[in-house]
Amino acid sequence: MPVKLRINMKALRIAVLLAFALSVAITVWSLLTMRNHVLHVAHVVLITLTFLLIALYLYKSAEIASLMADRELRLRMTVDPGVCFIERIPGGAPIFNACAGALARKGIFVKSSSSMRALAGLKSIAAAGNSESRAGYAITRDTLNGMGTKLSNDTAACPVKIILGSFDPETGPEFDFVLTQDKITHVLIAVFISRLYVRIRLISLVILCCAFVAAITLAALGQYTYAAASIAIWSASEILCVHRVIRKTARITFKSVTT
Repeated sequence: MPVKLRINMKALRIAVLLAFALSVAITVWSLLTMRNHVLHVAHVVLITLTFLLIALYLYKSAEIASLMADRELRLRMTVDPGVCFIERIPGGAPIFNACAGALARKGIFVKSSSSMRALAGLKSIAAAGNSESRAGYAITRDTLNGMGTKLSNDTAACPVKIILGSFDPETGPEFDFVLTQDKITHVLIAVFISRLYVRIRLISLVILCCAFVAAITLAALGQYTYAAASIAIWSASEILCVHRVIRKTARITFKSVTT
């Protein structure tokens, strides 16, 4: 996979540079030969193509950045079998990959993006294998209260399946979250990153909708170059969203999850 991505990115870089160079050449040629309709059309097509290639390049860059934790943990599998759950985490959009990778670094398996969305909205959370006698139970309960969520012992009433303990390849995928380091405090990390995912995903969707509306409107007005540029702006925002996830999850503390 990494080799394939490198080849694709290299090809995209060459394509972007080539399209840009051709568009500049056509622009200069068009200026020297005033009112040449064919050259004008070629100019618009090449500039539009350049922006579309830039949009694709930026999105692939966001995708590669979001899989940084995934690549790191796959390399660790040879010496640490405990991270084998990384193979069971599905790939997705860059924001999901970044959040799932941040969870994985803390030893937390997440089943899907819907699992994070469901956990983010819960007002009461329960985890299989948890008890009041566990180390960290009190501080986890109190911190969750500060986050507006109750720590419950009723796993049957909790719609999100969470379990404490090592990941089992056979039964692990049945749960939404597996806290493989067997620490109840990691429930806080799961909730914090799930809520972060929901917030940043919403921002991304708003920007995408705005870019889509702008692109459709501009294309209808014949402004194809600006329509393609609006798509490139959305792709750039995906990189910013991924880096925001990485920055917010770099150092998670009891204080940071409640702010």
